Amino acid sequence: MKVKKFLANDNHEAMLKVKTELGPDAVILHQRKVKPKGFFGLFKKPLVEIVAAREEISTNSENKDKNVEASVEDKLKRKIDSKATSINVKENKEDLNKEITEIKGMLQAVLCGINNKQIPNIPSGTNESLTQFYNYLITQEINEELLYKIVDQFNDLIKDNNLGEVDKSIVYSKFDELIRGLVTDQGHMLDSKIIFFVGPTGVGKTTTIAKLAANFSINEGKTVGLISADTYRIAAVEQLKTYCNILNVPMEVIYESSEVNDAIKKLRDKDIILIDTAGRSHKNVQQVQELKHLINEVQEKEIYLVMSCTTNNKDLKEIIKSYEFLEDYKIIFTKLDEATTVGQILNVAYETKKPISYITTGQSVPDDIEILDINKVSSLLLKEAEL
Repeated sequence: MKVKKFLANDNHEAMLKVKTELGPDAVILHQRKVKPKGFFGLFKKPLVEIVAAREEISTNSENKDKNVEASVEDKLKRKIDSKATSINVKENKEDLNKEITEIKGMLQAVLCGINNKQIPNIPSGTNESLTQFYNYLITQEINEELLYKIVDQFNDLIKDNNLGEVDKSIVYSKFDELIRGLVTDQGHMLDSKIIFFVGPTGVGKTTTIAKLAANFSINEGKTVGLISADTYRIAAVEQLKTYCNILNVPMEVIYESSEVNDAIKKLRDKDIILIDTAGRSHKNVQQVQELKHLINEVQEKEIYLVMSCTTNNKDLKEIIKSYEFLEDYKIIFTKLDEATTVGQILNVAYETKKPISYITTGQSVPDDIEILDINKVSSLLLKEAEL
């Protein structure tokens, strides 16, 4: 890893030095204001000091990144020129995902010793297929508290209707009803023109913003402006600039929270302003505080918390807890195509009581994003439940 310290008169000049010396993949490790050395330094304006680093990468890796960027640019250009659906070639993963889910379920059943007696509230003599359905819900990583509620609902159904047998259609219908009671899918309705995107590192916020910007601009005919506050990673700014250039969308870059309102004023003629924030570790209190200050600078806004379907339930709970300072927000789930279970969507909806607005289903910009469809969530959860 190459690490270097940079001194400059202001943030913009410092970032240019970092980019020139270390390239767009540099990561900002530390940033502060320092007084120039010497007696005369006492009377001069403080300098900006940045410590940045970059991993040494091979030529093959660099060429691969360029090829990926060129591919994305080509897809976007074709989308804008034709305003037609892009043709994406995707591998058929259904069989593989099914096998993985089955293996995972079998392993979990073996490790946990799942049987009728250990699953909560299953009455003696319960229909075998219903017991199998409970087992399946556990393999989908639905949390214990929610599982208890689901079990109670089915037990009430059996008791109230005096059912000796519960067929597949009844199970599916009841479960679909339960999902509709848990998941609110009206989160895509915009309540403000200024939208913040927050969330942990590595969930795909920047790519998600590019997809939404393309959708608003191309499909809905809205004027869009972007603001990047993600100056921890120079590559994130460059990535967003590339999308903006292709879409012919203006973009502002800010280095401190106090600059956000000036950036908004420059884009005030736009219908929608999307703000990309730095990925924050939910365990880093200082970073969370910085984000809080940035958001509090803007009075009228909407906030989307972006999380990945591939994150385990324990970490999702910690992430949700770390964003408790937000008075209100909506949720976007990414990487649905990479997830082997989808119970996390139900768990988060149950835990937060917040609407889920969008899900992303791949890396293709601008295509692989869609408004949450409750029917799809239900079918994804039930498709492997062979009752």
